[in-house]
Amino acid sequence: MAAAAIGGFFMLAFSAAFAFFVIAGLIVFGLVVFAFFWARAKLFGKPFGPKAQFEAARKDMETQFQGMDLNRANNGPNSSDADGPIIDAHQTPEGWSVDD
Repeated sequence: MAAAAIGGFFMLAFSAAFAFFVIAGLIVFGLVVFAFFWARAKLFGKPFGPKAQFEAARKDMETQFQGMDLNRANNGPNSSDADGPIIDAHQTPEGWSVDD
């Protein structure tokens, strides 16, 4: 019975050591992959990570729309004056009411 207990202990220790090396290998592999993509982003000047990619896309859109006049109030037939008067809808105790 003592021999079986000692054998079981060694099998448990062997399994734990095997699991430890598998997990350590996965962590090292993940760090190598992260370092590769980080270095590639730094070498080629591309953003790394979702936050950096969003900021780069936002800056590109700002430069793209910088020269455009986005105020459509004075743009001729596309102005809001051609659509008619602006109405205001509000809720009353009897229901919804629309005023000019």
